[in-house]
Amino acid sequence: MSKTHLISALAAALGTVAVACWLVTGAFPLVAADSVTDSPGVTVDLNGATLLHRAALVYPEVSRREGIQGTVVVQVKLDGSGNVADAQVMSGPEALRRAALESVLTWHFSQQMAGAMSQVKIGFAAPGGTAPAMQPPSVPLPGPAATVDRPIKSLNVVGLSDEARADLLGRLPVHEGDTLSAESLRQLVKTVKSFDEHLAVTAVPSNGDANILIALAPATPPAVTRTASGRLRIGGNIQALKLITQPKPTYPVEAKQARVQGQVQLDAIIGKDGTVQNLTVISGHPLLVAAALGAVRQWVYQPTLLNGNPTEVETEIDVNFTLAQ
Repeated sequence: MSKTHLISALAAALGTVAVACWLVTGAFPLVAADSVTDSPGVTVDLNGATLLHRAALVYPEVSRREGIQGTVVVQVKLDGSGNVADAQVMSGPEALRRAALESVLTWHFSQQMAGAMSQVKIGFAAPGGTAPAMQPPSVPLPGPAATVDRPIKSLNVVGLSDEARADLLGRLPVHEGDTLSAESLRQLVKTVKSFDEHLAVTAVPSNGDANILIALAPATPPAVTRTASGRLRIGGNIQALKLITQPKPTYPVEAKQARVQGQVQLDAIIGKDGTVQNLTVISGHPLLVAAALGAVRQWVYQPTLLNGNPTEVETEIDVNFTLAQ
């Protein structure tokens, strides 16, 4: 069965399913590195490096219309998981640098390159005509659902290279023919997330069985944007990967006595040194807000680098309180 037919079949099956579990949110539309469709006129030279997946590159509309073109050379520094920890433009037209940087910051290289430095070349050749610039493609993946105590009929991995797919399948705690229990589903999600935080797990019931799909999370708004203040705006789950110190909040006695639980959502400014500089409450129960603020003010992140220089970041932080904790 082709990937397209598999996705279509699963999407149709999900019409009867309501329970969902996600591994990741707030990311660029990510697709397998060997199937990316960039804007017309954009080419990418990885200089021999291997990518698991990356965002499609968009030719800035203003630059395209004005005929601005050229090659942007970006030097990337990778963390221990192969994600880009820093990106620095070495050369290229000023008008094209931001588009290159903001995409490259979300790329995920193979684990064999973890901790390394590499250069990539992104070419922009303005195509003729005045048609609107192509937008990053998205794959309409079905919403994820959890169905347990069923035999696993199929287990498919979509969106990774053949090498990465084989590597992941070899690590999974369940296989076709096994019974999917609540615990084995939890271990499956944990294993997949540790392999690549951008992947999502979907379990779909089918005639008493379960079909499992492991795929890149569907397209969502860009995880990295530039705010009017000049800071980088980074999605909460992406920024959370940079946490170094994360004291847990103390559950307020009054909230426990009142059986209050839930989520406190905060908007945060992270300083160049990785410390929390400012917090604004977006939502949350009044009995939980003070505890969330007190804990998050002590959090410390790995500084976010851009062109080798620390930069301020705006992000959202969710603090969850459950009575079982």
